[in-house]
Amino acid sequence: MGQISRNLYDFLLQHKCNMTNEWFQTRDKSDGSTYSANAPEKIAEQLRQQNTEFIEAVSSVFIQEREDYLNSIERWVEKVAEERAQQNVALHEVIAQLRIFRTIYWNYVRKFFGQAEQATSEDALRWSEAMNQAFDYIIENFAIQHYEANKKILASQQEMIDELSSTVIPIKAGIGILPLVGDIDPSRAKTILESTLEQSVSKNLHTLFIDLSAVAVIDTMVAQQLFQLMASLRIIGVQSVLSGIRPEIAQTAVTLGISFKDIEIYANLMRALETHKE
Repeated sequence: MGQISRNLYDFLLQHKCNMTNEWFQTRDKSDGSTYSANAPEKIAEQLRQQNTEFIEAVSSVFIQEREDYLNSIERWVEKVAEERAQQNVALHEVIAQLRIFRTIYWNYVRKFFGQAEQATSEDALRWSEAMNQAFDYIIENFAIQHYEANKKILASQQEMIDELSSTVIPIKAGIGILPLVGDIDPSRAKTILESTLEQSVSKNLHTLFIDLSAVAVIDTMVAQQLFQLMASLRIIGVQSVLSGIRPEIAQTAVTLGISFKDIEIYANLMRALETHKE
C-alpha cells in the first residue's frame, strides 16, 4: 500500500472518536434496544469501545494484506456477534446500524480526499471499493456468527428445559417419581438418562417410578434409550417401575424385541404407588 493510503488510515484513526460521536447522535429513544439513546451508560460505553475497535479493524483494509485485515475483522465480528445474540439484539437492528455507520465512515474518507492534494480519483475509487468490500464482508459474516451464537443459546435453553422437565420428585426416603411429559426426541432422551441417573444417586433412591402417561409418542431410538435408562438404574441399585405405558409405546417396544422381563409395569401411577405401599 502507498503512503497516501497510510495517511488515510492515520486520518481515520485520528477521527474515530468523532465518527463514533456522530453515530451516537443518530440513535433514537426506542425502549429496550441496545442501540437506543436511552440505553444504560454501561451499554453506551461498550458500544463506544466496540465501535472504536470496529473502525480500527475496517481501516486496516487500506494498509494490510487481505489475510491480515480479514483476521482483524473476523475477530471483531465473532466477539460482537456473540454479545449481540446474548443481548437478544435482532440481526436487522445490527445491519441497520452498520448501514448508518457506513455512510458516516465514507464521509470521512471523502473528507480526507478533499484535503489530500496528492490523492487521485483512482485512489478514491480504490478506497471506495476496499471499504465497501470490507463492510459487505462484515455484514455477511456477522449474520453467520449471529446465527451460530443464537443456535448455541437456544440449545442451552432447550437443555435446561429438558432437565427441568425430567425432575425426579422424592416422595419418601429412597423412593422417587419421574413424571415424563410431552414428546421425547433422542436429544431429550439423552438428557433424561443422564439427569435421572445423577438425581437418583444424589437423592439416595432405591426405587424410581417412571410415569409415561403424559407421553404420546416415543420413536424407536427413544424407546431403546428408555430401556437403557432402566438398565443403568439397575446397575446403580435402583429398581425401576413403569406406569402409564400407552398401547402405541408398548407396540414399539415389542417391535424392537425389547423384553419387559424383570420390569414392573402398571396401568397408571396410582396403581403402582398403591402396590408399593409399606
